[in-house]
Amino acid sequence: MTYPLKRSKSKTRAVENLSARVYNQIKNLILCNEIMPGQKLHHQELSERLGVSRTPIREALTRLVQEGYVSFLPNRGFTCKEIRMQEAEELYELREALEAFAVEKAIETVSDAALHQLRDKMNAYGRDVQNRFTRERLVYDQGVHLQIALLAGNETLKNTLSHVFERIVLKRRTDGLYDPARGVAAHQEHLHLLAAIERRDAAQAVAILRGHIQAGKKNVMGDLEQRQAIRELRAITTDR
Repeated sequence: MTYPLKRSKSKTRAVENLSARVYNQIKNLILCNEIMPGQKLHHQELSERLGVSRTPIREALTRLVQEGYVSFLPNRGFTCKEIRMQEAEELYELREALEAFAVEKAIETVSDAALHQLRDKMNAYGRDVQNRFTRERLVYDQGVHLQIALLAGNETLKNTLSHVFERIVLKRRTDGLYDPARGVAAHQEHLHLLAAIERRDAAQAVAILRGHIQAGKKNVMGDLEQRQAIRELRAITTDR
């Protein structure tokens, strides 16, 4: 006796699993700086690199376009999308609102054990500020802030904030224009924030956190402005 419907469902699940795996692999290549913002994405190269056919590659890239991580232009193909100033502005505003709420909620129930885990995350970031700036440091910083959201005990909040960070990290270039002093200052701000949380001082924690996020935003916006100026200068030079 045959069960065609059962086989069809199994085949569908296998195709969906392959598409999801390829999507996650391409996204991870972006996160690890192996695909840079602004870089073109070619079906054949990705197909050979990941050992799959072009179909799941196309499906994954289409999904990444829908989520805003990749752009598609007719006759030009797919390109890894770089964060733009308006998007960065909006993401930082959303991040500040979410994190202010998260730290207030976290302070209501935070335990000494949880504070120890948060300190570990901050120390990991602190050790990295002595190194050359890479996307790895953005991931360490993300770990600090998502740990606070985790302590708030709100899964939806944590997932939403994670998505915000993901868009900031995946779509941001880390070559060249970063102020090295910002990493040291950010680490000190983390430690001041931890001290306020340890005192269960919600008002002070929120104030420190807002200042920290606004300082980071200022640094990123300055970086993006410089990149925009460079692009415009290159365009003028090319036209000549």
